[in-house]
Amino acid sequence: MSLAFAFALALLAQEGQATLQSCVFEADGWVCRYRVPEAIYRPQAPTPAAPAPAAAVPVEAASAVAAPAPDREAARRARLISRCAEADWLSLCTPDDRREAKALKAQAEARTALRLEVTALAAKDQCPDAIRVALEGGDLDLAREIRAFCAPAN
Repeated sequence: MSLAFAFALALLAQEGQATLQSCVFEADGWVCRYRVPEAIYRPQAPTPAAPAPAAAVPVEAASAVAAPAPDREAARRARLISRCAEADWLSLCTPDDRREAKALKAQAEARTALRLEVTALAAKDQCPDAIRVALEGGDLDLAREIRAFCAPAN
């Protein structure tokens, strides 16, 4: 009951956000009904990634390395990360959602760091080391991309 009361107070504290409709004392305690205006959720547009240089990758290799279309699970994970990873206590994320979002965010940051390290090695023309680091990091798709990128150089 105290959590519901705290939520009701938080809603009332937001100016013009919620209107008290009625309160009734029932067997379990007070039950209050509020009118909450409709909220429109507009997710932020994803920032476009920097395009890879077109001259460095042949057309055949580019089509072989093209990323598959994003699936529903990837979209769900992205929404969960953006909504619940850094959410405050008033957000509508459950504790399980918050834990999963934080773990997914940590995995995404680890993948980004690995990709940065691998591309830095490839930029220094150390392709065998870049492939080895990608494989040791467990990212087989990245290892394939780097192998295809380095193939014309070999």
